[in-house]
Order: sequence, then C-alpha cells, then structure tokens
Amino acid sequence: MQAYVWWWIVAAVLVGTELTTGTFYLLLYGIAAAAAGVAAWLGFGWAAQLLTAAVIAGVGTLALRHWKRDTAHPESTVQDMDIGQSVQVEFWRDGRGQVKYRGALWDAEAESAATDAARPLVIRAVRGNTLILGN
Repeated sequence: MQAYVWWWIVAAVLVGTELTTGTFYLLLYGIAAAAAGVAAWLGFGWAAQLLTAAVIAGVGTLALRHWKRDTAHPESTVQDMDIGQSVQVEFWRDGRGQVKYRGALWDAEAESAATDAARPLVIRAVRGNTLILGN
C-alpha cells in the first residue's frame, strides 16, 4: 500500500477520534497527517512527509494553546451572573446543604459561620459546582 494511503488512514482515525473528545488537538494532528499524505502523494520522501506533519502539528498546537488561553474560563462570566441571586433552601445542616436554584438542586456551603439559614440566602460565590451562600 502506498505511503499516502497510510497517512490518510491515520488522518481519518485521528479526526474520527476527535469527534468523540472535542479537544481539537486530534483534529490538528489529523490535518497534519493528511498534509503529510499529500506530500507523499506528490512524491516527497519520508523526511519531507515527517517534517510536513511535524511543522503543521507544532504550529497548530501552539496556535490552539494560544487560542485556548485567550478564551479560558468563559464560564466565570456566567458564574458572575449568579452572584447575588436568591436561593431556596431544601436541606441545611452545619453550614452545608442543598438549595434549589434555576430548577435544580445544588450543593451549598455557608460563606462563614455567621451565615443564618433561617434568613434568606444569596449566592456569594461559585466554587466548581458548589454555591457559596451568605445572608
């Protein structure tokens, strides 16, 4: 079997696997493998094929890391919208419990020992999937 066919099979497997992960890294490596397959199809040697795949994968990885760093933590702005919202206590004991918020039950913790669950509670912060509540 020709080298370009192997490269394109590798590219198809990587892109197909990427569809299940959603990280975009395997997509970049699949594109790099496809480009190496094109280099093989054009008659370039193994060194040129590997160099093509390496350069495209390397540049793509750096570009993707830069893009992910620039768009990191978009959920923080969504969480900021939750701060200050009232919640309905479902269960509360010793500064921990469950509250109903946006139609779902959330784990919750008291902001401080002075937090009184008998008074209305509002979201002060979001830590992972736990709401930090205070009065």
